[in-house]
Amino acid sequence: MLRRMPTKKKRELWFLVEGKPARFSVHEFAIVTGLVCTPKPFLGLEEKLKLKARIRDEYFKGATQIKVDDIQKAFRSLCDKEEGGKKKKAEKEKDLGTDRVKIALLYFLEGVLLGADPKRNVSTFHMSMVDDLDMFNSYPWGTVVYDTTVDSLGGKDMAEKYRERLRKPPHKQQSDVKETYTLYGFPFAFQVSFLDFNCTCLYQMFMLLKY
Repeated sequence: MLRRMPTKKKRELWFLVEGKPARFSVHEFAIVTGLVCTPKPFLGLEEKLKLKARIRDEYFKGATQIKVDDIQKAFRSLCDKEEGGKKKKAEKEKDLGTDRVKIALLYFLEGVLLGADPKRNVSTFHMSMVDDLDMFNSYPWGTVVYDTTVDSLGGKDMAEKYRERLRKPPHKQQSDVKETYTLYGFPFAFQVSFLDFNCTCLYQMFMLLKY
């Protein structure tokens, strides 16, 4: 992040690597992840009225604050019900298999793609949307994940804190408490993108030295 270059493009990150400019944009993100990164659609009143709170009411007792850990527990509970073989009459009328898929998708979105802390609250909008699998699967989640990733990586505090640490004398740097930071979104795509860029640079250097 210390190699970041200033740019007027708000949704792109540019870096100077081996004397060459390198870009991380939604284009590179889509190539690495394979996620749909089209513009987010405007949801009108009709679409919003279709969103239900059934998943929240049925599996989380209507709680307004549901954490990623709670999603994982609900998924395990659904698996236990299906494996146990003992189901109440009311449970037989429910499609537990479909609900298990919905909660698994929600957990993957919040816990993996968005990189949410297990103790952070899950988006109620995401929870309502997952109950409509057609709407959920057609939504451009790649754009949502990319925006979250760029906002996390593009923060000025992380790089500035590291610069301040380097300005201090060596003996003070060692005595300081080790600082940590948390990244949200899917920064793995950022790492893969620049690994590919570095490999390309090394290959070009090798070819120049060879000939």
